[in-house]
Amino acid sequence: MSNKRSLIGLFMALTLIGSVPALADVDGQALYRQHCAKCHAEDGRANTMRGWLYFAQNLSKAKWQDNNSDRDILDAIQEGPGAMPGYADTLSEAEQLALVKAVRDLRKP
Repeated sequence: MSNKRSLIGLFMALTLIGSVPALADVDGQALYRQHCAKCHAEDGRANTMRGWLYFAQNLSKAKWQDNNSDRDILDAIQEGPGAMPGYADTLSEAEQLALVKAVRDLRKP
């Protein structure tokens, strides 16, 4: 199990490193505001009406951030857990990775 996680982590790191030039062209914060903020709020705390109705995750919590890997966040973006739509077919890989970074930037102490 640990080896599998290590391999996934290595794959994600290589993917992120390989996509750094592509990420420079993608505004993850703008994508977050466009696709995520209506439920998760601008600050990630999910304190919006839609967030409450759909039980959106508070993305700013340090505990949540610590318990979810970049792969977990990417999977959620692609597949859309619960009422959240998936974006695998609508956002490019670079856009999805930029959203992962935008979600990470929401972390509060």
